[in-house]
Amino acid sequence: MRKVSVKVISGMALLLALAACGGTSDEGEPQVAAIPGAVTPSGASSAGTAGSDGENVRQLPLGATKEEVQRAYDAYYACWTQHGVPSAPDDGGPLASWKGDPKKYQPAVDACADKQPLDAPELDPRQNPNYVDDLREEKDCMESRGYKMEIRGSGSEAELWGISSKANLEKLNSDQGSQDYRECEIAAFTQK
Repeated sequence: MRKVSVKVISGMALLLALAACGGTSDEGEPQVAAIPGAVTPSGASSAGTAGSDGENVRQLPLGATKEEVQRAYDAYYACWTQHGVPSAPDDGGPLASWKGDPKKYQPAVDACADKQPLDAPELDPRQNPNYVDDLREEKDCMESRGYKMEIRGSGSEAELWGISSKANLEKLNSDQGSQDYRECEIAAFTQK
């Protein structure tokens, strides 16, 4: 799945930036999902997890809403809790507990790998041969709406970042920023 830096901090990006995946990065941190997602651990199933209403809450659609993202991560973190990862007392939730002692809680996180939310296939560079071009189109769309963006990395490692200035990040974090991000993501990554 596509990684977008925590620097792209629209409302949805912030929600996803707080969501850890089952694997770890080179720095030993959990892979972090952000809008629209994180790298899926190899071998992860693409099958969804049904919610209480029978809806697939694991596979996120292209341009997922904050509510869809929150529902998917609520189910994922509930699994962590069921497998022994406590919610941190400072309201950091299970992710904060995991970060406090990753070795202790990694087995619980691994047990929930089949519930880890998945981004839309269009956002996965392994499934979308036009990924980098689509990412550039998304960047152009966001910039045409007044956001300062950049692409870091190349190929399947390319990520969209919001430029770290107070004004730009506030604009990205706004409700309008979330809406613009969704619209640009859908426009850029929809098959032409």
